[in-house]
Amino acid sequence: MVKSKFVTAQTRKMPAPPLGIIASIASGFETVSARLELILLPLALDLFLWLGPHLSVKAVLDQSLALLLSLLATPAGVDDATAQSLAALRQQLKVVFTTYGERFNLFSRLSTAPLGLPSLIGGRGVLLAPGRPPATWFADSAPEVVLFFVSFSLLGLFLGALYFGGIAQQVRDARLSWRLLLQQVWGDWARLTALTTVACMVIALLSLPLMLLAVLLALIHPLLAGFAVSTVALWLLVYLGFTLHGIILQRRGLFGALWDSVRLAHVSLSQTLTLYTAVIFIYVGLDWVWGLPADDSWLLLIGVLGHAVVATALVAGTFVFYKDRYRWWLEMRQRVPARTQARRDGANRSTRV
Repeated sequence: MVKSKFVTAQTRKMPAPPLGIIASIASGFETVSARLELILLPLALDLFLWLGPHLSVKAVLDQSLALLLSLLATPAGVDDATAQSLAALRQQLKVVFTTYGERFNLFSRLSTAPLGLPSLIGGRGVLLAPGRPPATWFADSAPEVVLFFVSFSLLGLFLGALYFGGIAQQVRDARLSWRLLLQQVWGDWARLTALTTVACMVIALLSLPLMLLAVLLALIHPLLAGFAVSTVALWLLVYLGFTLHGIILQRRGLFGALWDSVRLAHVSLSQTLTLYTAVIFIYVGLDWVWGLPADDSWLLLIGVLGHAVVATALVAGTFVFYKDRYRWWLEMRQRVPARTQARRDGANRSTRV
């Protein structure tokens, strides 16, 4: 009888509950404060994008714009309404291509976030630097642009593998071994590249049906189209967003990490949704604050530093959340067979009595 009570008590013992959202994010900030070198890669990238040379695609965009304008030239004999529509379209294309050509820096592809280094300057497209305009280099042909784009993206994924690997070590082991990090980075880089390829394929497959859905909903109300696309993107993020964490933190293969991400998000859906919502709001809100100084003001250095600290802390917070939820999930799965076996043992003892 004493043994039966003991077994029952053991089977009723629940795993320790996982950390909550606030505790996970707070632990992410503690992780960064313990290892400030974790912010060095995103900090160095933003400083390079701000103060270093720019690689412009303006020449290629100017060529593309000239080709488009020639194709959209107003044919002879069209009515006034069609001519005005074509003129408006040509003007919009000029504004878009000119603005993008002036601001886009091809070196910004070194930031492959969310699967790479977060960057404040990469999305800002700065035009000036303190004291002098940055040196500008030009990619003169489309093949050059494609080559640079692919090369910088692969290098950005490699830097991301280093960055996430360092954060994962600190979260998992409370230490940072550069030797181990350099040994593991090549496999992590390969898996991150494969994950990026899968993500691009998923986006390509979903783009056409989503576009059709957006067009249909826009006929009802323009806001419905944006809401539908945002909803699909959010659910993809919620269910597949932990794939990176499984690859880097748990050393899982690509498809194993994908499956773990789906199952973990399923058993803690509301918490996962709340986590990503909180992280996005904090990141976007503070990015607006960090970006207030002008391009040519040294005050932007405060924004660059603040962005590197907060972005790294938020990433570390998601790793802490995943690590503890993964531990809780495994313990809960192990508890089910133990509880089933205890019930069988109890039934067998009752039968013998």
